[in-house]
Amino acid sequence: MIVAKFGGALLNSSEGLLRARDEIRRLPGPLLVVVSAFANVTNLLEHLADHALSDSAAAARDLDAIIELHAGIARRALSAGAYNAWLETIAPHRARLADVVQGLGIVRELSPRTLDLIVHFGERFSSALLLAALNDSPSGADAAGICALDLIITDGAHRYARPDLELTRERVLEQIPPLLATHPVVVTEGYIARSASGQATTMGRESSNYSATMLASILDAREVRIYTSVPGILTADPKLVPEARTLRTMSYAMANTLAELGAKILHPRTVMPVERSSIPLVITSLGGESTTIGTEGEHGYSIAMLPDAELISLETATTTAALDPFLRAIAAETPIIWQQRFRHRMQILLAGPYPHASLPVHLVAEPVEAHVAPVSVLSLVGEERLSGEEMERFFAAFAGRDLLAMQGGIEGRAISVALDREAARRTLGPLHERFAAATGVLHSDTHT
Repeated sequence: MIVAKFGGALLNSSEGLLRARDEIRRLPGPLLVVVSAFANVTNLLEHLADHALSDSAAAARDLDAIIELHAGIARRALSAGAYNAWLETIAPHRARLADVVQGLGIVRELSPRTLDLIVHFGERFSSALLLAALNDSPSGADAAGICALDLIITDGAHRYARPDLELTRERVLEQIPPLLATHPVVVTEGYIARSASGQATTMGRESSNYSATMLASILDAREVRIYTSVPGILTADPKLVPEARTLRTMSYAMANTLAELGAKILHPRTVMPVERSSIPLVITSLGGESTTIGTEGEHGYSIAMLPDAELISLETATTTAALDPFLRAIAAETPIIWQQRFRHRMQILLAGPYPHASLPVHLVAEPVEAHVAPVSVLSLVGEERLSGEEMERFFAAFAGRDLLAMQGGIEGRAISVALDREAARRTLGPLHERFAAATGVLHSDTHT
């Protein structure tokens, strides 16, 4: 069997939805499909939750707009009968979401638990629409759906929950194989899950890919395919470096390193399940090139850039300050790329902006000074351990630049620096030219 995951950016129009449907119909079964919420819908649901605390009229408008976004795609993509059936399917979700929003207007307190409940509907709306498109055929229904809340069981750490692999395995093996025995395609969601106590949880932004590889490992799939808006993993971001090209093959080790350094296409936990099971992981766009991740990869480099990172600098009163509660609260909102502690001082590098006006320093049980600086992070990642000469070439590209933080290689195959955002943009192209453009991994037929 194959596990195929489709990102929200691909599904975010009637054309994209139908292209995904056609791709699914072309793939050999049995097939488990994992979907994300449509692009920006999770953000819209978070804004809805914020409005519900103080402005019920604005929250009602937000809810109507979210429903209409999906309904507009459904009207253009589905037949009249399939559209009406889809409306009936999502009606309970809309009613439940409206009840939660009304309740927030009364209690005026938004807990992580309630926010998880609200945002998880993004995936429910998306999966229901894809399932409706797959079954909108004169030949009748050929796909089944099952909610990820009935499959993936986690702890109670809302916003960044960790799966209980034992309970999850039990649920998955109990329910997915019988469905696949009678339906060539089964649709479920990524990112969302359920705690052992029965509450909806989420596993961190961009974790839908992790959902897919975790399910594939449990089901002993022969391949995982992750469909994105870019043609695989490239030597750099093609929006910033037009000459960037696709790396055709990559080892699990290099992919893990890119994930740990914040590559958006790979959630930090994505690669581990398929690596343990030696399952190929294919990153691809619809009709485009692809990167196959496996036990070995071609020699090459990727220049990873986090353009909108933030560097938190902490200074504590003592060298033994307990910072774990603070770090967990930060990680639940924005992925932490690295952290370094030097006695009274700690540097915490975030993959993106922290979404709140102030840091949760109240979780540190002693006086603490905190400073947040906007930075970009540039990382050189290679298939093999970086040599001393390669490190010298890397740092030579930053001559005259003020490096605010740096991190040594993960298993020696990477080096990263944080610096001013404009300086990083000016350095990216020359850095790519020094490394990725000089290797044999560039292909003239790549589309960017």
